[in-house]
This record gives sequence, structure tokens and C-alpha cells, in this order.
Amino acid sequence: MTQEVTVLQVYGGSARVAYKRPTACHGDCEKCAGGCGATAASETLVVDAENLIGAAPGDRVLIEAQGQKVAWAIFLVYVLPILLFLAGYFLVPAAPVLSAGLGFLLGLAIAVLVSRRQTRSGTQIRYRITAYIQ
Repeated sequence: MTQEVTVLQVYGGSARVAYKRPTACHGDCEKCAGGCGATAASETLVVDAENLIGAAPGDRVLIEAQGQKVAWAIFLVYVLPILLFLAGYFLVPAAPVLSAGLGFLLGLAIAVLVSRRQTRSGTQIRYRITAYIQ
């Protein structure tokens, strides 16, 4: 996964970078009937990245994330809760709504626990600055 970002600050061999969160509609809020409003397209994320090219504050650069870890994070946050929701709904006919809700919450809890474990062990998603943007 690559993303265009702006370098905010540089320290050692790393840099703090910022970018607008990508949306499914690519920020065309005036053309959208989805109702998310302009806030979804204007949220700015700040991450630390390994500065492989010696970028300076204010530079526009490309960052790259580990594709496999990004896919795993997407699965944990979006897919697993939905799968457990559906499993709870269809596998517990006596109380489908309650078990579906509990399944969804269990999926979210698993995602949070895995994220915390990755942060503690230093295996979270890492970003690298790979190129300047012209």
C-alpha cells in the first residue's frame, strides 16, 4: 500500500508524516448521497515512517506500508466482527439478536487485543518513505 503524504518533522532516521484519510468516494462530498459529511474526507492521520530518502519537513513524498500487515488489520477490524455477528445470528436460533451482538463485540475485542499485543511487541504496521512526489 502506498500513500502520498507531507513530511511534518524529521528526527534521526525517521519522519513524522501526515495525510488525509482516503475515503471510498475520494472526497467528492458534494456529489455524494452517502451522508457521511465532509468530516470523513477531511480527517488527517499522522504516522511515523522510516526516512529512507532523507526527506525534509514540507516535502511531499510517498510512503509504503507492509501489504500483508495492512490486509491482516483490515480483516481484524472489518471482516472478523461481521463474521462473528453472522455466526452468532445463524448459529444461536434461541436468541439471534443477542448472540449476533455479542459476536460482533467479541470480534472488536479481538481486534483491540491483537493491536495492543502488536504495539507491545513492536510488530505493528511500519511505514517507509520511498520517493519524492514531483
